[in-house]
Amino acid sequence: MAPAARLSGLQKDVLALYRSILRETIRKDRKPALDNYIPLNQLLSSSSSSSSSTSFARDKFRKEASLVKRSDFKTIEYKIRKGQKQLKLLQMPGVNLVGGT
Repeated sequence: MAPAARLSGLQKDVLALYRSILRETIRKDRKPALDNYIPLNQLLSSSSSSSSSTSFARDKFRKEASLVKRSDFKTIEYKIRKGQKQLKLLQMPGVNLVGGT
């Protein structure tokens, strides 16, 4: 079996942001008052993974990713910073819904 390709720092940042956003939307969908760490695979295996906030976040992330070329580092870094700001907003206690209509 061939060894897995090593990820660049930027790729690791994007994946970490994606996992953090998914974790937070799943927490918001469940609405528990838990501040402790929950592994992503445990959260995704639950039935709430198909809920509206999680679906919206996943679709939005993929849509944004499809609009950027892999070699456009400035735009990728900008979108990472923008995503981190949105994650901080999502983590605020008063926010209950993501992408609601």
